Amino acid sequence: MGVMQTLVSFSELTESSPLNYIKAGRSRIAFLHKEPLIFVLISHINEHPICLTQQLTYAYHQIISTLTLSRIKHKFSIQPNFDLRRWLSNAEKKLLYNILDMYEQDLGLVMTCAKCLILSPSIRIQIGQVVAQTIRGQKVNFHIFD
Repeated sequence: MGVMQTLVSFSELTESSPLNYIKAGRSRIAFLHKEPLIFVLISHINEHPICLTQQLTYAYHQIISTLTLSRIKHKFSIQPNFDLRRWLSNAEKKLLYNILDMYEQDLGLVMTCAKCLILSPSIRIQIGQVVAQTIRGQKVNFHIFD
């Protein structure tokens, strides 16, 4: 725990431009500073710093949607060293872990795009007809790949 506190303190040395990424041998350490929280992710695979930050951002959004940012800020203003894990139920912790695990398997998350679904030809035709009717007369390029 002491090493982590040192790394977090080191990452905050300059207020104007906090450190977001450290490469240490095979390890990659990413930081996300979202007042009053600081997220840290340690990876042992050669992921790009943007991917690491993106994973931390997903975790941040999940936490503030569960606990609300105003509630978190209020608690940390009263008790700056509060352990946020106390507020998370086992199900919420599992959801956070699953989101981060899913990042390794779902290219839609990595590329921040919609996940491609395999659909039967009849369903693709129906969806295509509905979308085509909806966007008729608008300057939109639309295509369904077979």
